[in-house]
Amino acid sequence: MEFELLRIIATLSFLTAATYYDLFNKKNVPVFIPYAMISIGLLLNIFTLNLNFILSSSAVALAVLAIGYLVYRTGQLGGADVLIFAGISLLLPNAPSLSIFQASAQQPLFTYPFILSVFLVSGFLAVIGLSAKYVPKVACALLRGNVEIKAQSALSSVLIVASYLAVIYFFSEAGILSTAQSVFLLLLVLLAGFLTLFKDYISSSMVEWVPLGSIDEEDVIALHLLDEKLVRRLKLQPVLTPSEMVKLKRTRMKKFPIFKGMPPFLPYVLVALIFLLLFGDPLTLMFT
Repeated sequence: MEFELLRIIATLSFLTAATYYDLFNKKNVPVFIPYAMISIGLLLNIFTLNLNFILSSSAVALAVLAIGYLVYRTGQLGGADVLIFAGISLLLPNAPSLSIFQASAQQPLFTYPFILSVFLVSGFLAVIGLSAKYVPKVACALLRGNVEIKAQSALSSVLIVASYLAVIYFFSEAGILSTAQSVFLLLLVLLAGFLTLFKDYISSSMVEWVPLGSIDEEDVIALHLLDEKLVRRLKLQPVLTPSEMVKLKRTRMKKFPIFKGMPPFLPYVLVALIFLLLFGDPLTLMFT
């Protein structure tokens, strides 16, 4: 990949800056950071003078933006997070070859955009991080009898665990996954099942009832805690854009349930990128 060292330095620098704001500025990342990533990525790709490379990398970035926007509208990702993923996909369209402790030089069975690895590893880390934070809290709440497990959450948890266990078993029997890899993935699946089972309790612990003046743009509102008729009448959306804030003013409510305790996601993305740069792509180890 041309300009690889420059691409890595730019990605790490901008992502580190974005992570700082995500952690210490109430998750408000200045828009110039992702826009700079996208602009520099586009320029570097154009400078390669490789039309196929330019078109393929741009197509991946557009796909990231399209899928990311849908996820953003549900309140699961911030707008800046989506733009930063698009920036990473342009700055590092392919997996870097400069991994310091590259564990495998073998080529994978199929090629895929590097951003897929970044997103998956970030998700794995987020599952581990959330579990580390909430397992003790849920355990204490269970002992006190303060947790109610809903049938829908239990069914979703069982289906998720069963589905992924079947996939892990298939890959293990096919010799694609080693025992260590299977155990690691099994742990992640169980943690994901745990988070799904207790998602209502975990979500509630992230909610704060705050006045309109304390709500920031792009905060996420807990629609399930509002009156259903009110939500339908005003056509409220989870992500509070300026137009949604106007709708809230019409309710004459004094306080609103806002997910103020939602953990920042960019730190996981930064750690994932550093891991991939140091040790290479774990997906390559699984599918070679």
